[in-house]
Amino acid sequence: MSRDRHGLRLRTLKYNLELTSRCNFRCGMCPMDDIQRPYEDAPWWMVEKVAGEMKELGLSMRYLHELGEPLLYKRLAEAIDLFPGVCVSTNASLLTPEKSKEILDSSLTRIILSLDTLLPEVYAVSRKGGKFEQVAENIRGFLELSKGKKIRVEIQRMLTPLTQHEKNRDFEDFFGLSKYPQARITQKTCEGLDTSEVTELHQAYYGCFQGTPYQWFVILASGEVSHCCYDYDATQSLGNVKTQSIREIAASPMLDVIEDGFNRHDFSKLPRCAECFKNPAAAPPVTDRVWMLAQRLPSYIKDPLRRFLNVAK
Repeated sequence: MSRDRHGLRLRTLKYNLELTSRCNFRCGMCPMDDIQRPYEDAPWWMVEKVAGEMKELGLSMRYLHELGEPLLYKRLAEAIDLFPGVCVSTNASLLTPEKSKEILDSSLTRIILSLDTLLPEVYAVSRKGGKFEQVAENIRGFLELSKGKKIRVEIQRMLTPLTQHEKNRDFEDFFGLSKYPQARITQKTCEGLDTSEVTELHQAYYGCFQGTPYQWFVILASGEVSHCCYDYDATQSLGNVKTQSIREIAASPMLDVIEDGFNRHDFSKLPRCAECFKNPAAAPPVTDRVWMLAQRLPSYIKDPLRRFLNVAK
């Protein structure tokens, strides 16, 4: 586990900062209508505080999103420049030419454009509130504007029972990616953030997809920090960056509660973990199980395997 006697091993974790919990979509796999916290933007002073502490500690932010749509954050480009190498994931509905140019003028080197499917009728289920034709057009525009730029553009498809017949090649042909060397298709298995029960978008699942409770350091727009990217309400909060330092949060007493729950397989004090572990007859998808086991391997083996499985970092 990524923990020693001093707390979390900070350099081993993946860091997320949710710039906003607001979103213009209500996706089929997302609990946006059920979250128990306000829809709000991260205050700029907090974003700067986190950036300063991470720089001092030699840490790198991985993603500027959690639940909300980052393009709704007015100072997104400035936030990107505070975190070198960060990635932004968007539903691309707000990716107008003006917004695209603003992002491309920042230091951003990786962006994920979540399209999920090429089937408009399925898109209406997975990305509720979006218009397939408009989003596809936005992506085409971004591809053209980003040509020649030092940025990796990932068009993300979603593996679901409704899209299992679709192939990466279908997406490549649809967008004519042979013309855009900066772009590629990636795929992601659909898991419901708010339930482990079966839905039309995913099967029932069981257990910890990450293979360990300590892989993430997720900072919500409220400042609350969770150890899990599924814990969208920070019900298993380690602390709050508004009032605590990252080092203080990394030594949270909550770590003992988490470890005890996992050791005894008793999740009565871990409501988010209890949700993921409540269907013992189910299991994670094969690709997720393989990738989960691979976390113990060295990078020179893990990286080629990740590319073979086509899973996101």
